[in-house]
Amino acid sequence: MNFRSARKGRRRVEATLELTPLIDVIFLLLIFFVMTTAPQSSPLERIGVDLPEAASGATLDEAEAERVVLRVSATGAVFEERDDGERVAVDAPLSFLQQVHSERPAATVWLFGDEEAAHGAVIRLLDAAREVGFKKVHMAVRPAE
Repeated sequence: MNFRSARKGRRRVEATLELTPLIDVIFLLLIFFVMTTAPQSSPLERIGVDLPEAASGATLDEAEAERVVLRVSATGAVFEERDDGERVAVDAPLSFLQQVHSERPAATVWLFGDEEAAHGAVIRLLDAAREVGFKKVHMAVRPAE
């Protein structure tokens, strides 16, 4: 068997890979992921309540090690906002705050009350945090424009 004689008349075909369509697809995927990904923000910015405006107030210390973030929705429901962004409903705020205080007595409590929430609901939560024994209780506000 002579295999060489059969190959003499054929040309060798080189396989090529076109990079232009591949680059186009990669750029389209990159644009898709950039446009659909929400910008990363701190957990305190993702709470989603319409804070009341105030001319005075201090900025939030992101380096604060222990903090408890509670939010009061417009309907008066109380939620705990965790560091991973998860919201957990708090049915009994006083017992919840007692449990947190027993675990982390030096924690700072941040209260985010929606502008449409009843004033009494926010004040009851503030009073419960102080009654339990938290030393640092802050009310979150939106800076005045």
